[in-house]
Amino acid sequence: MNLAKHFAERHAEPLLDMTKILDKEASELWQLYSTADKDDIKLLSNRSDLRFSEADMTNTFRSLKSENSSEFDQVSKKMIKEIPEHFHVILPHAYSQLFSAINWDNEWKLARTICLNKSDNPVPTTNQLRPISMLPVFSKVYEKLFLLRFNRWTIK
Repeated sequence: MNLAKHFAERHAEPLLDMTKILDKEASELWQLYSTADKDDIKLLSNRSDLRFSEADMTNTFRSLKSENSSEFDQVSKKMIKEIPEHFHVILPHAYSQLFSAINWDNEWKLARTICLNKSDNPVPTTNQLRPISMLPVFSKVYEKLFLLRFNRWTIK
């Protein structure tokens, strides 16, 4: 199997079994969201109680690993962790505004995938590679914040 085929299969659309309730509901929900008007979605987002707090920022920064390596945005997780806590008060509003505006910067969508060789073979096969996806740190912070709030919302 060549590398292109491996990643094409890995990132193909999931196969849904419509006899399963969860797959059927997921498909119906996706169809509903796919046909939704962007202005309606924006209106709902502005009314959302999904707001991030200073404590959310602090906890999210603390949860990051202290890695010196930076992604292509040249910002490392260690740099983010070292932002003084008195600046954490500025960031929740900015991240909340991004969510309300349904804004996800194109630079934050970029990912670089590198493959590490898991074997001693100088020409590894695809099953001997370990892919690692590298995302911008601010994107990771936003994702962690969103998941934090989303998880709280699901248990309400």
